[in-house]
Amino acid sequence: MRYDAIVVGLGPVGATLANLLAAEGLSVLALDRDARMFDKPRAIAIDQESLRILQAIGVAERMESRLGAYKPTEYQNAAGLPLRRILPAPPPWPLAWPSYASFVQPELDACLRDRLAEWPNVTIRLAAEVTGLTQHADHATLTLRDGEALDARYVLACDGGGSTMRRLLGATVEDMAFDEPWIVVDTLLQRDVPLPPTNVQYCHPSRPATFINGPGRLKRWEFSILPGEDLATMATEASVWRLLAPWVQPGDVSLWRIAPYRFHAVVVDEWQHGRVLLAGDAAHQTPPFMGQGLNQGLRDAVNLAWKLAWVLRGQAGQALLASYTAERRPNVRAVIAITKELGLIIGERDPARAAERDARMLAEWAAGQGEIVRQDMLPPLQGGCLHASPGAGAPGPQPWLAGHRRMDDVLGRGFRLLLREAMPLPATPTLHLRSATLAELAEEDGLLAAWLTRHQAAAVLLRPDGTVFGTTHNAAGLPALLAAAEAALL
Repeated sequence: MRYDAIVVGLGPVGATLANLLAAEGLSVLALDRDARMFDKPRAIAIDQESLRILQAIGVAERMESRLGAYKPTEYQNAAGLPLRRILPAPPPWPLAWPSYASFVQPELDACLRDRLAEWPNVTIRLAAEVTGLTQHADHATLTLRDGEALDARYVLACDGGGSTMRRLLGATVEDMAFDEPWIVVDTLLQRDVPLPPTNVQYCHPSRPATFINGPGRLKRWEFSILPGEDLATMATEASVWRLLAPWVQPGDVSLWRIAPYRFHAVVVDEWQHGRVLLAGDAAHQTPPFMGQGLNQGLRDAVNLAWKLAWVLRGQAGQALLASYTAERRPNVRAVIAITKELGLIIGERDPARAAERDARMLAEWAAGQGEIVRQDMLPPLQGGCLHASPGAGAPGPQPWLAGHRRMDDVLGRGFRLLLREAMPLPATPTLHLRSATLAELAEEDGLLAAWLTRHQAAAVLLRPDGTVFGTTHNAAGLPALLAAAEAALL
């Protein structure tokens, strides 16, 4: 059998991508080399864009009751003074989901796989290790360790930072010059102890560290490994308890996971190699200081899924698929660059340079410049399948509508044209367009109306992935906006 797509790797990015492709009606083979799902936490932060992506496949609602609040993050110097505070955006949330939330990854992984098993057009294969790849004019063939050959029109490599698929492709990588050893320690609170009410970045030159409040009893610490220390030795339970001693003692928490890491900042140069496309950690690795590693991978998945589906159905040309790399690679590289700068602030170990940092950031704090909304730090997409107009490349608004329903659940996930008021619509047969006015939508909180006002827009066109394709100031500009969207599909 030749599948429309084979997804290699069933971590959260691969499982989300497989679900999205299944929702598009494609035949999907989902492979993972492990026989069992990894049962310990890794990613701990999920944002509004990711929750909207999970909404599209019916998983966000399954996770909703399990999400925890994602606390503000405070940067503190060695004297305990605040240097910066990064805040989640307050409600009303523009995408009808919390701007940031904490979660337990095994719970998300289980929900994603449970949902994947419900699609009749999906085949799941575990303990299936890919060892070979051959590309042909109209398909690709994967070879498994036992010699079995599997064919698909496209292969999606989501097999993590140590990607076998990336190695088989010979893909080159841009090293963004960040490589630091840290230990991540996940614990479960066993009794009430005084812990920070916020997340904290301890900008201490003696040992940079991080504290994160997870959902429920989950508490995470991350510790920088100092020069001369052995990473494996520092990852033993005895060493970890010494690191935790300023906060907790045995009996206060139980150790769930001790994971030595090298925090990398790398981006693969080319994300498409013929019939194979890379996503998630197979395409980029992000240090954890913004909580964006998983979220950027889910953005890859939703960007790629609709484009691949449209190409496979003959609704769009290859240029649309090429726009996946054109949009995502510069965007994720920019996010990694921001994250790297945060990591350098947190991880400064030279006392003199740390003192200079403290003086600069304390002055910014005193001047009222010390608080930042986390979402404001994320850049929009640029280039690719986008229109040069206000708001293009940003996440499109999703208001709550009458009956307390999220807009995507009412309008679906195709191209959507949201209008301030009724206006003549030109024919757009290739877009399969859904349109609605503010009056027809009957939103609950005026969020979309405010968004249109802020962008001086009479209409906004959303792509199937929820990204703003573009806007127009008035009815006269609408034909050109829609024509540009049709042209982008050629």
